[in-house]
Amino acid sequence: MRRIKKLQDICIPTNQLNLVFQSRTIWRDLIIWLKAYISSKHGGFGDKDAIRAKIDQVLVNATNVFRLVFGQEHADKYVELSNDFIDLLDALIDAQLRNDADAVNEYTRKLYELPVETAEFLVQINPYWEKSEWIELFTQFNQMAIDQSTTLLNKEYKENINAFDRGLSFASRIGDYYSQGILDYLIFTGRTMRKR
Repeated sequence: MRRIKKLQDICIPTNQLNLVFQSRTIWRDLIIWLKAYISSKHGGFGDKDAIRAKIDQVLVNATNVFRLVFGQEHADKYVELSNDFIDLLDALIDAQLRNDADAVNEYTRKLYELPVETAEFLVQINPYWEKSEWIELFTQFNQMAIDQSTTLLNKEYKENINAFDRGLSFASRIGDYYSQGILDYLIFTGRTMRKR
């Protein structure tokens, strides 16, 4: 009942709500551009550097709300963790293409460690996110990216399409959790977004 009473006394400006809800679409954009990047690396077509630059821009956009809500220092750490994911995935794909099983195992292990580190960071700054939920979400996200690469490597094109489709559906789930956590943080802590 206390939560309902507090919610009745809160008014969130429209611009803040728009940014929070736009933040959920970032995950879909990331899934789409990762697909393009993974495909370009495996197929040797397209401009990998241009696609990587687009992924980097998506990550910058993703941290915009993060920075406004949690501050520049936390946003910098979030970008660092996001870049770690992209760099590890990139190295994993290169190892797969070289058929270097030891390197594939090492990068895969690191990709499975990253969700824990990222989840620990996120729950330290926002009590409305759960560590176990973030670990599950990031682990699934990472696995979907690995599946995209592995299915292309093995020329399992139908399964690659299915993996991409699962990723698009999953983008809604992770985007909803991300944006709801930010909204709850703003509402129940009574904070406003920081100036740009």
